[in-house]
Amino acid sequence: MSAREDRLSDIRMIVAHAIGLTPADMADEVDLLTTFTADWREIGTAITRIEEKYRVSIPMDEVGKNPTILSIYRATTHHANWPE
Repeated sequence: MSAREDRLSDIRMIVAHAIGLTPADMADEVDLLTTFTADWREIGTAITRIEEKYRVSIPMDEVGKNPTILSIYRATTHHANWPE
C-alpha cells in the first residue's frame, strides 16, 4: 500500500468507528450524513481524533456541507502538508 492509501484507510477507520460502522461498509465519496445517518457530533468526534493523531487543525467548513471520507481526507492532507 502507498502512504496515501494507508492514510486514507486510517481516516476511513477513524470515521467508521466514530459513527458506529465498520470501515468496509464505507465508500470514500458517499455523504456520511444522509447515507449513513451520521450526525455532526459524530463527524466532529472523528475529526477531533484525526486532528489529535496527525497533529493538525481541520476547520469544519473544509469538510463541506455533505462530508465524505474523501473530503475529510483532503482537508487533513491540506493541513498536514502531505503530498497529493
